[in-house]
Amino acid sequence: MLKALPFFFLFSLNFLVASSFSLNQISDLFPSRGFEDQIEFWKAIFTHYGERDVLLHDQNDLRLIYEVVRFAREVGDDQAEFRRQRKETDRREEELQLIFEEIRRYGSNSEKLTRRHQDIIHLLQSHGYSLSPSSLRTLGRNIRSQRGIKEKFREGLIRSGKYLSEIEEVFQEHNLPSELALLPHVESSFNYSAYSKRGAAGIWQFIRGTGRRFMRIDSRVDERLDPLQSSEAAARLLKDNYDALGAWPLAVTAFNHGQNGMMRAKRSFGTDMGEIIKSYKSRTFGFASKNFYVEFLAAIEVARNYSDYFGPLDIASSRQYDTISLKRSHRVSHVTQIPNLTEKVLREYNPHIMAGVWQGSRVLPAGLELHLPKGQGEVVQAALETAPPAPSPILVAEDGSIGYRVQHGDTLLVIAGRVGSSVSTLQNANNIPNPDRIYPGQLLSISDASQRPLQYRVRSGDTLTEIASRFGISFQQLQQVNQIDDPHRIFLGQVLLIP
Repeated sequence: MLKALPFFFLFSLNFLVASSFSLNQISDLFPSRGFEDQIEFWKAIFTHYGERDVLLHDQNDLRLIYEVVRFAREVGDDQAEFRRQRKETDRREEELQLIFEEIRRYGSNSEKLTRRHQDIIHLLQSHGYSLSPSSLRTLGRNIRSQRGIKEKFREGLIRSGKYLSEIEEVFQEHNLPSELALLPHVESSFNYSAYSKRGAAGIWQFIRGTGRRFMRIDSRVDERLDPLQSSEAAARLLKDNYDALGAWPLAVTAFNHGQNGMMRAKRSFGTDMGEIIKSYKSRTFGFASKNFYVEFLAAIEVARNYSDYFGPLDIASSRQYDTISLKRSHRVSHVTQIPNLTEKVLREYNPHIMAGVWQGSRVLPAGLELHLPKGQGEVVQAALETAPPAPSPILVAEDGSIGYRVQHGDTLLVIAGRVGSSVSTLQNANNIPNPDRIYPGQLLSISDASQRPLQYRVRSGDTLTEIASRFGISFQQLQQVNQIDDPHRIFLGQVLLIP
């Protein structure tokens, strides 16, 4: 069954209970004056309307809610139900557009208008809108749908307890406002394994390109899925945004829209976020970007006063953990042979380790930040000190030529990145017509000693041992020629001489 909510109920969002925390308390950093109507809209989306509710509203003036369509079923993962509801929502939008067109065509006093037409007219006039043909034409084009996320936000509040205190510590270390730690309520509802259709991942929803500026992302490790590493990256990105833009509303919006886009907006309209939302025109500055800051404000208010909206919640306990950095590669079995450290525990604590490791190579790569249950860090560290080295897929022959043994999850592009080559070079050297046709265990020829480059730029996840093996030279040679005192301290982008 499908129904629309009573019309008198739709247009007053100030029904939510009074809160003990007020956005006025943080207005010096995150101003909310002028955004009251937008904030009330998003608070209602977060706390009152659920997954079965779809609001039809104006995309520019969130006070104008024309209808709330309530579906009988939740969508969940049912794609057929989603398509059915999308089709019905589209039909309702078309009906509303026709109503605006009829008001424009017949005139606001025509006897042809029904009660539905009159309700729309009353709503528009109560908010000071002209009923001129041009205004009605524009409003008819601005109709948009928004589904409620009450259940999703509630679950996000519960999940947030797992890492929120650690995330707040990360932001404190960077001298950033603690409220920024609540931004994942807008990005992902603190879903640590979230993926978007655009390929964004993790609680901060980093796309791959932006994520690689701050994190390791390859076939074995995707730190976007690590709540701690990704929060460190988010803190650095937000700080960089603020240093460039000089105001938190712009810096927060840049997290969604991009720093360059907000720099263009600032050049035209200064740091007045309200004016930017109203006047800044860009193909990519759409509804999501315009509302990102006000959604953030609404999320802060709800999160700080969640019991007012949801009652008592059983917030997840803070995860207690140790973290060690692997100096070299290790077999998974080197860790799981330790009592109480099953593979299930390792996977639970380390969502950033890709399936290719668990289901393929069974080797934890060097440089990995490995999270462990509290109290296990020193035990695992000591055990790994004496563990035999894991086999490297990079092989060096006596004549200095280099080969690579293909691992589960490898692609030619990934291999090229690891060995400092290109896909086309590997194809030519190994007579591979189709770059997608490689298989685990296959031995690829990489180069001989005469092809060795003179320099190498350090990439994410590299270690000195792996770089030396890659080019068929000794670890000590590489350390000595580059005057590296601590072999465990090389940095992303560093240029090494290859003897």
